[in-house]
Amino acid sequence: MIKPSHILLGLCLIIFWGCSQKNNRIVHTPTQDSIQKYLALANLDTLDHHKRVAYNDKALSFIDLTKNDSLTREWLEKINYRYLKAGEYKKFKNTINYFEEKVFEKNNRSGIAKFHKLKGLYFHFLKMNDSAYYHYIKVEYIFKSLGNRLEMAKMLLNKSYIQNNLNDYLGAELSAKKANYIFKKKKVYNLEYDSLILLGNVYQSIGEDDKSIKSYNTALSLVDKFNKTSEDCVKSTCLNNIGNVYREQNNYKLAILYFKKSLKEMSVCKKDKALLGILSNNLGYCYLKTNTLKSPLIFQSAKKTLDSLGIKNESAMSDIYLSEFYIKKEDSIRANLHAESALKLTKLSKASDFYLTALTNAGRINPKKAHIYIQEFKHINDSLLLKERTARNQYYKIHLETEEINQQKNNALKQRTIIVIIAFGLLLITLLLIIIFWQRLKQKELKVIQVQQKSNAEIYHLMLLQKDKEEAARESERKRISMELHDSVMNKLSSIRLNLSVIKKQHNNKTNHDFDKQVKDIFKVETEIRNITHNLNEKGLDQNFHFEKMLEEFIDEQNKFNRIAFSIFVDQSIDWDVVSYIKKMNLYRIIQEACHNINKHSHASVATISIEKEAEKIKTTISDNGIGFNASNPNQGIGLHNIRFRVASLNGNLTITSTEKEKTILFVSIPLD
Repeated sequence: MIKPSHILLGLCLIIFWGCSQKNNRIVHTPTQDSIQKYLALANLDTLDHHKRVAYNDKALSFIDLTKNDSLTREWLEKINYRYLKAGEYKKFKNTINYFEEKVFEKNNRSGIAKFHKLKGLYFHFLKMNDSAYYHYIKVEYIFKSLGNRLEMAKMLLNKSYIQNNLNDYLGAELSAKKANYIFKKKKVYNLEYDSLILLGNVYQSIGEDDKSIKSYNTALSLVDKFNKTSEDCVKSTCLNNIGNVYREQNNYKLAILYFKKSLKEMSVCKKDKALLGILSNNLGYCYLKTNTLKSPLIFQSAKKTLDSLGIKNESAMSDIYLSEFYIKKEDSIRANLHAESALKLTKLSKASDFYLTALTNAGRINPKKAHIYIQEFKHINDSLLLKERTARNQYYKIHLETEEINQQKNNALKQRTIIVIIAFGLLLITLLLIIIFWQRLKQKELKVIQVQQKSNAEIYHLMLLQKDKEEAARESERKRISMELHDSVMNKLSSIRLNLSVIKKQHNNKTNHDFDKQVKDIFKVETEIRNITHNLNEKGLDQNFHFEKMLEEFIDEQNKFNRIAFSIFVDQSIDWDVVSYIKKMNLYRIIQEACHNINKHSHASVATISIEKEAEKIKTTISDNGIGFNASNPNQGIGLHNIRFRVASLNGNLTITSTEKEKTILFVSIPLD
């Protein structure tokens, strides 16, 4: 008998592909045509595996994953299916996440069911039966709730495969029968055929041979009713299964008849090498049992074919039959070699039932080691039974939990309706109470705001009074210092200068030269003190002063008393009313200090000041065509130090570009905020 696991991959893909066909009306675009073209190429089994995967990758690259419409979800479903079909499980794990995200985002139940189907097939291929079973159960219940009986039947069939592999024959029979009933009613002949083959396997496993042969014959009668390719040797498979039933009944003549029919049928379809190797083993075994086998060539040929395909468990069966052949020929050495080879292969393939068969055969071939093989057989058999029992319990638990979850969902829906009604009523009452409370709170808040505004007005008035007092005190102190400097120090210096001038007339030329120098120095001191007193005597910048006008007056004064031609440009887009008093005051002082330095040190003939607004910043450029200075010199004067301090206090930036014997540019940038 061919186990369901031998044809599971192809069968599951056929089942899934049947689901993925849609008749949606599509408005074609160049991108959509490209995606469909690459998907079609990815599905061509005649192409090289790598090319098919590359085409599938190309189709994925054309999909706009930011969209979540039905067409995008359909394409993602097909791309995931093709990755599964190609055995590209790593790529499937990546792309299935896109599909999952989109179907759950839209709460698309049909899409969610397809997601679970893809995951179920993925775990089924990896032989992670518990995870596969869990997803199949999910799919079954969703399609049942949607009334899609055909898709539900496909999941019942997939469940039946898992149950049969776990020797849960009663569960497998029930699931396969339910699926068969729906397929028969819907006239889906290829899936009806699959369900009958599976039922035949189940009946054969539990010894109900008549039912098994009946299922296989019914399946055989359906073959001509559905489309099949040259690769689908479905008749050969069915005839081989019937031959297996007769072989297990020791009716070797009938078994040989059906095996020969199967081989003949393979000649009219594209040969399935795996099935050919298995058929050769089955036919050779029947010849061996009827004492008509003269040569081991049939088993050797089967083993060579199966080894080339990497099917270790069936290759091990070739070794078992060869060991029986050689033991009959009394060639114990070769018999032992093949028996040991069968043990090794079945152990590598991790096929427990094949391993048990190999142990039984090895014990019969080599009686000296029979006790070792018996102990190993008992150990494997017990662990296998325990594993199957645990797995069956796990699957029943999954089934039960799924039933409970669905029941809980139904109860939750009813409870949610009642809760929504009660909650809506409570919400209305709560809303009315909140409105009443809010209105009262608003009235209290208005009263508090009124009181606060009155208090703020009083505080502001007091602050203004305090500020006036402070300003008056500063003004008084400035005048006092100015008067002291002017009336005391200035008068004394003037008196000294006059005295020195008188003395000068009484000395010789050298003395006169020294006196002249002293007089000039005293005059310079007078000028500086006069400037200081003038500045001290100026009124402080008023909060509401007209900034541009003050700058213009300052530049006019510079042009009046100095030989340097000063010019100024102020960007008219700057709203000085919104610029803080502190910023204007500091900017004014920076310009004052810079102009003072130009007058004192630059030996320039022209100086330019530009104030512009750029990107929420005020940018000021002060330049001259003087002799420049070494801007990198750390020992700079107090004037530049004061400028740096003021710029830093405004969170601004200062850049000075100057070299000796060249012009100087001072650039200041301060934020408007």
